[in-house]
Amino acid sequence: MSPPGMVRVRHSEFLCRSHGIEPTVEKFRAFYQLIRNIGFYSFGNHGSAKKILLNPPKSFHDWKHKFFFIREEVIPIAMILRELDSIEKEELPIPKGAYWYLKLTATPNRIFGENVLVAAQMSDKWPETSNEVPIPKFQDRGKLSL
Repeated sequence: MSPPGMVRVRHSEFLCRSHGIEPTVEKFRAFYQLIRNIGFYSFGNHGSAKKILLNPPKSFHDWKHKFFFIREEVIPIAMILRELDSIEKEELPIPKGAYWYLKLTATPNRIFGENVLVAAQMSDKWPETSNEVPIPKFQDRGKLSL
């Protein structure tokens, strides 16, 4: 998957978690569908679904130099590889009346500090076994600190 596709996945997860909504594949698919772009898989907007990501990154410099392939022998399950043909457009219903769909609104793409990721329960640095409860505090400059 390309970096722009990953941004959409993480942005969707962040929006759900920040609103107290459990992120699921079905909810993600209400907004995005799988696409193939220049030989890589990514996610594009799903038809008439509302947009939840404003100002997606235009490019990621030098990401292809860090891209790698995994040999089939090291994957413990049989994986089916997609054909190189185009991907059929999915005709999934958009749950426009669902509570969670109405609650998620378009937000710009931003880089947040670790403290915001902890508050959204998305930090990979905050130990899951911690007994501490993060308490967000808003500073004078509008930054969130824990």
